[in-house]
Formats: sequence, C-alpha cells, structure tokens
Amino acid sequence: MEIELPDVPLVKIFSYLYALSLLQASQVSKSWNCVAESDLLWRRMCLKKWHFCNFTYEHLGTQTWKQLFLHQTKQERQMACAQPEDFIYKEAAGNLGSRFTLDEQGKSIICIVSSIRKLYTWDVQEGTMIWSSPVQQFNITNLETLPQMHLAITADMEKTIKVWNCRDRDPLATCAMAQICFSLAFLTKDGPFLMVGDSDGNIHTFTIPELRDISEVHAFQYSIDILHCSPDKKWVFACGIHQHIFSKGTYYLAHQIASFLLPVHIDSPNWMGVGDGNIIVVESGPYLFLFTINGLMLERCEGHQSIISNIWVDSLHVLTASMDCSLHVYMWEDGGYYPYLKKCCHLEYLGNSLTPSW
Repeated sequence: MEIELPDVPLVKIFSYLYALSLLQASQVSKSWNCVAESDLLWRRMCLKKWHFCNFTYEHLGTQTWKQLFLHQTKQERQMACAQPEDFIYKEAAGNLGSRFTLDEQGKSIICIVSSIRKLYTWDVQEGTMIWSSPVQQFNITNLETLPQMHLAITADMEKTIKVWNCRDRDPLATCAMAQICFSLAFLTKDGPFLMVGDSDGNIHTFTIPELRDISEVHAFQYSIDILHCSPDKKWVFACGIHQHIFSKGTYYLAHQIASFLLPVHIDSPNWMGVGDGNIIVVESGPYLFLFTINGLMLERCEGHQSIISNIWVDSLHVLTASMDCSLHVYMWEDGGYYPYLKKCCHLEYLGNSLTPSW
C-alpha cells in the first residue's frame, strides 16, 4: 500500500535538495510534483544562489520563482560558453569615465561620465543616448547607480554629492562635503542608504534620495580610498590603499570586525571589489588576487598579459579591463569551491582607443 507523506514534512525534505534533484522528484508522482512546484522552495533556492534577489519574479518577466531560477541559470550557462564573436561592440564618442549598468524593464542601461563634465545614459541594445545632464561646473570624480530606483549618484572635485533620476535637468538632491569624497557605496537591505568615505577617514551615511545625514563614524586615521558594500548587503569593506590596510565593518553602525595588511609583494591596488562569501578581489599589476576578510589569499589569477586598469565585481561576475584594452570575464564557481573564479571569455580590442574603463 502506497503511503503519501503530508505536504508540510515533504516541503521540509525537498528544501534540502538541489535544483536537479528537485526537478527529478517532481516526476515521481502528482502529489510530489505539486509540492516540488512550490514557490516557497524555488524562492529559497533563488535567494540562496543569488543574494541580490530582493525583487519579485514579476520584475524579470517570469511567472513563478521556478521559472526565474531556470531563466537565470540558463543565462549564466550562456555567459560561461560565450565567445568573443557573440558580443557586439559599439563605440561612443568622447572620453568616457565610470560606467555602471541599470536594468529598466528588461533593457540594459549604461550610465557614464564624459570628459566634458556631463552625465549620460545609453540604451546598450539600441546604442542610443537616452538622457544627458547639463555640463557640470567641476569634474565628476565618482559615479554609482541604484538600479532599483533608477538613480545615479555623483561626487565632484568641489566635494559635492548629487542624486540624479536620469530624466530631469536638475539633480533631486545636493550635499556639500567638508572633505574630498573618495568613494561611494550602497546599502539597500534597510534602505537604501548612501555611504561616503572622506579624506579624514570618516564614513558618512545618508538617506536616498534626500541625502539626509544619518551618521558619521571615524573609521581610520587616514583617508578612505576605496569603499564597497558586499552583494548580500551585510558588510561594508573599507580600504586605505596607501596604507595597505583592508577593514571590514557592519553598515551604518560601522563596527569593525576584521582588518589585515596586504603582503609586501603585492603593490597597493587602485581597484577592489567584494564578492559573495565575504571574498575580497584586488588587482596588482597583471594579477588578480582573492582574499578572505582575514587576509588569507585564496587564489591568484595570471591570465592577463598587461596591467589591470579596472575591475568590476558583483555576485555573479568579475570583469577586468587591462592596459592593452582587453577585457576578461569571469564567473564565480557555485558553492565557493576552488578554483573560486571560472574564466568565461577574453575579448581583445583591435582599435586604437584608450584603455577601457567603467
């Protein structure tokens, strides 16, 4: 006689399965199929694999969390198998600075800064400009975006922070800082909030988009040159590159829980990023290094032929641009196992443009 387990314990059992096992279990019987299709199980799986999933599945054009999981997994596999000829290259006029991707209704929107002190947004697929700001009085030194709210945040040489909605001529809010702003980072779990590091070693926290000052914490005795929020929105990583010191602290209470010195054979990095699993990514010359928050070196990537000029890190990918205008695309290994980064593709630029940056 066949005995069917109740749905509640069956859901608990299925919660320990990987995606492939859950799909296989759904083929056993109608009752198992019903439980295995549960949005609760697939939502939990999405949140476990992609910590940035602070959205609903409708935002990505899918009808269930299962469809979202399968869609995202397919996208990752396509990226892992990508070849240089699969990409389309379009060149925009002007000397471009920082670039960050904004997702809007399925479109990939790039926000960039030009050498003539203007902010632009471009539709990547169409290759057309959507919006531009007026020419600013001072050079823009920092650019960050908040895709969930379609906002861009800039800092300029006059120590002024501005919030833009990338539609109107004037910024939504402006805030003048006492000291030069070196870095920007976001926290969206309880926010969103904007965190700014300054030349006196202070970390300031502001509301978005109003730029209302919430707190100021003195983190270092020297300038904060790099500041990043982890993809899971739990930690802030601060770095003084001239002092070779990395620190990790919680957000806006800024309670430091770890710090370490870089090895003497690694030059001070100009760029860093933070991945899932509390892994710090830094560049030094033609090498890419992975560290734990306590300073343990996990991996050294040696595939670059030239000095790394810029890096971009999120919970899915690591992108590097080199002085020879080449672009390397990596993906994080599932489960954080060694090797931690899997190289997807290497794009070489055959033109005469300047070194790429974003």
